[in-house]
Amino acid sequence: MRTLLLSKADEHYLEKCAREHRFSYGIIIGHQADLTKTFVVHLARNNEDDVDLEDMTEVGLTISSQALASQWLSASKMCPGSFDVIGIFVSSVDDQSAEIKTAKKIFSEVFDILLKNNNSLGIYTTDLAQSDYAFLSYSLANKQVVCKSYTYGNGGTFSNMEFKFVDKPFEWIQIECSYDLEDILPIVETVRRINIEDQLKNVILAFRKTILVSEVFLQNEFVEDTIDLQTYIKKSKSKEEELKAAAGNSATTSDSDVSDALRLMGSQGFVGGSEIIRASILLPVKCQLAKPTDIKVREFNGCLRMSGIISTRIYCSARNSIADVKRYLRDDVLRSLTTRIQVYCDGLTDPYVTNEATFISEPPRRVFFSLPSEGPSTSTAIAVQFSEYLFRGEAPTVVVAQAKQILDVELDPEAIIMDAEGQPDDINFANVLASGDQEDDIRSTTSSMPNPELSRSLYMLGIAVALLVLMTSVALHYILTDK
Repeated sequence: MRTLLLSKADEHYLEKCAREHRFSYGIIIGHQADLTKTFVVHLARNNEDDVDLEDMTEVGLTISSQALASQWLSASKMCPGSFDVIGIFVSSVDDQSAEIKTAKKIFSEVFDILLKNNNSLGIYTTDLAQSDYAFLSYSLANKQVVCKSYTYGNGGTFSNMEFKFVDKPFEWIQIECSYDLEDILPIVETVRRINIEDQLKNVILAFRKTILVSEVFLQNEFVEDTIDLQTYIKKSKSKEEELKAAAGNSATTSDSDVSDALRLMGSQGFVGGSEIIRASILLPVKCQLAKPTDIKVREFNGCLRMSGIISTRIYCSARNSIADVKRYLRDDVLRSLTTRIQVYCDGLTDPYVTNEATFISEPPRRVFFSLPSEGPSTSTAIAVQFSEYLFRGEAPTVVVAQAKQILDVELDPEAIIMDAEGQPDDINFANVLASGDQEDDIRSTTSSMPNPELSRSLYMLGIAVALLVLMTSVALHYILTDK
């Protein structure tokens, strides 16, 4: 039986939701530490249906499945690859018998909406889609918590699930990776007008197949999947101590080799007590994945080239196996690419382009922010970070608004990490445009967002026109009054 581990801050948050809003519901974001334990990372109240307290008697136990599904999907895009939305919570001032009766229906409706909108709940993962979820109900009247495990499918079933509030904050190990995306896919459609949105969706499917067979290296070395993360860190630190001892005792010409090894470990994150692990993902050559009989030479009307760097940060427990760490890294890269494409396609006004054109797209870049800490924190503790995606010219205030609406957290715009991914150099676009045969056939779309300079000019023009109308009205008023 799985055990759901919550912090004292989560208990205070449930009490706060019930006390301030009388009835609240939202999502549970968690991390699978091992087969028996799941950590609750964050609870986020759904504030889409906020009403005045005087109207709560009429609202009662009403839960909007559409609002909950929308929050679920949006939060999944913001989570790192090691975290997922693992369930739903309800907090109220009364007993929880009514919530438990309606929970199965709510889960079923939410998943029907998610499946209808996304075709598959496993689009954000390289593994099988999750099927077991948690339901948490808190009652302020008797300060009791009911925890159930919900299994989706065949109408849905509930089973008992243990839970525990822990005093000690969860400790996280941060793994970082900068994935260099460079690939070319053929456009197989023969029509003259090509749907860019469909081509970008094909990119996701093709990339998922490729990254499934990739290999992940930690600290530039291959690590067996069977050991856990804690054992790996102990071995790495032991190796560091041996190198330090060798550097102190040896006076031979190999001292420089020992010093180079120590500097390498320091750049990777272990020297000095930090537990930030650097990872790298290696993709196989595509022709190695296919049978010799499957390799053919074909002609296409066009191709789609992807180029850029995806910044990856995941947070794991010491209990996680190396196999879990590798899977989380792959999931984070896939989730980040999928989210960028979805956000970009949502902003397209005309998804069609002729196959003679050179179409340049600049999807949004990834920015990171830390969740505010409510409990005691230490200087060595690692704060988990979520992410959002901004187009060129968008301000950090967009992230602040999204974090408040989806995760129910207050952020300082100055604390948002904006430089994790750099913006593409415009000279690259200029080189592509210069290489075109006819300038009229070139269509460049660097962003689906409006041009900031154009918007500013229109804004100033509007103010000038308003002032002119105001001055004219005042002048006419005095002229008519004098007469």
